[in-house]
Amino acid sequence: MSHRVIQHCENIGGLCSPLLRGAMAAMLLWFCVQDGPAQRARDELTQLPDHDFAAEAAEYRKQERFSEAQLTVEAGLEYADDPISRQRLQAEAARIEAAGRQWRYRLKEVGKGAVTGEGDSIEALGGAVAADLFVFGDVRDLIIQGSKALRGQDADEVLIALSAAGLVLTTAPSLDLGAALLKFARRAGAMSARLARSVVRLGRRAVQRGDASGLRRMLDDTARLGRTAGPKPTLRILRAVDSPADLRRASSFARDARGAYVLWHGADLSLGWLKAGTKGGTRLLRRAGKKGPAGLDLLRRSGRVMLQPHPLLGLIKGIYRGTIPDLAIETLRRHGSALMGAAAGWLGLELGLLLVRGRRAWRGFRVVSAN
Repeated sequence: MSHRVIQHCENIGGLCSPLLRGAMAAMLLWFCVQDGPAQRARDELTQLPDHDFAAEAAEYRKQERFSEAQLTVEAGLEYADDPISRQRLQAEAARIEAAGRQWRYRLKEVGKGAVTGEGDSIEALGGAVAADLFVFGDVRDLIIQGSKALRGQDADEVLIALSAAGLVLTTAPSLDLGAALLKFARRAGAMSARLARSVVRLGRRAVQRGDASGLRRMLDDTARLGRTAGPKPTLRILRAVDSPADLRRASSFARDARGAYVLWHGADLSLGWLKAGTKGGTRLLRRAGKKGPAGLDLLRRSGRVMLQPHPLLGLIKGIYRGTIPDLAIETLRRHGSALMGAAAGWLGLELGLLLVRGRRAWRGFRVVSAN
């Protein structure tokens, strides 16, 4: 009888191992299920076809929207990972350059930019910057705004602040480019009220106190954004900019054509994510840009799900601080579907083993009880 009791105890002890392993499998499966909605959204983004940048650029070229066409080609070349796509984009870039060199168009745009400070092409912007370099642009804008005030009309404080600062300060060409872009944005109604107040405040500080550091930073950030994105895309981006801090984030993210393209097509979405300051959000924005507007639309619908923190991250960071938490989450998100299947199979195996051993232990218990 003692032998049977010992054997029964061994059968019961044999349940511990599958129970422990089953608990581990269930925990892994739970972690994978928690990331399920985000994983499905990421898979949907991956399955979207890559955007046809060459076709988009060709449409802009036909409409003589050369700055948008140029940015689209440059972004496409940075995203392209196959020779055929690169060849199509390079051919389109040559066509854009040839079309933009038409001397009549260029002369008209340069003159328009110099005289009015308005326009949406690189030539018009060049004319406006040239006028500002020779002080003509600042004087022109002050005269226009002053005449409005004399007639009892509302003068534009933003244009006055930028022009007055341009006359008082010795600025570099890059700052003149930034000022010209901000003036373009103001005239086109592409400047938010909050950003306009910042321009006025910093312009007054530069003129009245001689402290131009804040204005210089703003103009430099605007110029860097303009050089990468081009005039018209920059105006569209500026519509979503509410502060000098936003402008700095935008110019930093648009350090290459991919970032500028993403900001151009989704400035409101992108700036919101950039404010959050997550590395994953920045990577996801650039990844979505490869899919074009369709990818950015998907981020608008499902971006929060993709970026929501995983419960595993807090657990691991509570135990270990460093790169391991990020590595664990990245591994889970890259191979979440495979891990979920493996965890489910593992759990099923352990449950089956637990059932077999449980029956064996129950039979042993009945024998011992009967004796």
